[in-house]
Amino acid sequence: MPWGEYARMRPHEIAEIMSRHPIAYLPWGAIEWHSYHNPVGLDGLIAEAQCKALARRNGGLVFPVVFAGTDTIKPFKGFKYTIEHGAGTVDALCSEFLGQLAEEGFTTIVLITGHAGGGHTDALANAAERFRAARRDVGLILYSSFEPIKDTHPMNHAAAGETSLQLFVDRETVDLALVPAGDPPTLDDDGVWGDDPRTASIEKGEAIMTKFVDTVSPEILKFQNRRRE
Repeated sequence: MPWGEYARMRPHEIAEIMSRHPIAYLPWGAIEWHSYHNPVGLDGLIAEAQCKALARRNGGLVFPVVFAGTDTIKPFKGFKYTIEHGAGTVDALCSEFLGQLAEEGFTTIVLITGHAGGGHTDALANAAERFRAARRDVGLILYSSFEPIKDTHPMNHAAAGETSLQLFVDRETVDLALVPAGDPPTLDDDGVWGDDPRTASIEKGEAIMTKFVDTVSPEILKFQNRRRE
C-alpha cells in the first residue's frame, strides 16, 4: 500500500497518496517515566510504530508524534523525567489537529495514543466527540495502544506488555538488566504496573503488534469503503 511520513514528504508526494488513501495517522504520546529500563518517550514511540504498521497495511500518511500528555505518572506517583500538560491543553491541541486534518481533505483519521492515563484519554475523547458531531463526513478512530486488544494483552505501564512492544519497535532503547533485582517491580517503587517486565521479549512484542494491526485495520477499511460508495 502507498504510504509515507507526512513531515518527510514533498507536496506532490502527499497529494499522490491522498488521492488513493486519504487516511491520516496521528500518533500521540507523553514524555513520561517508564521505569529504569525503558525510554521516557515510550508512549509516543510505540504509537508511532503502530501507526506506521497500520499505514503499511492500509495506505495513508503518518504524522509526527504529538508529545503532550496529561494525567501522567508524575502527579500520580511523583516520578521525575516527566512532562505534564493540562487536560485543557490536550483537549484543545487534539481539537486543532482533528479540525485541520479534516480541512486538508483526509476522510479517515486514526489517532493512536500510547499514553493511556484516564484523564488523558478523557481529554482526547472529549475532543473526538465534538469533532464527530461537527464532521460526520470524516471517519475518526481513536484508540490507546492496548485498548482494542486488551482481552488478550492487558493495559500496563512499563510492564511486560509495553516493554515487549518497545523491544520490537527499537531494541536499542530497552535494557532489561536495569530492572531492579529481586521481587517483581511495583508501581510505587519503580513505576511498573502489570506483569514483570523481565518476561518481556521481542517475540511477544511482535505478536502484540500483529494483533493490534489485525484488529484495527478492518475499521479503517470500513471507513474507506464507505467513502467509495
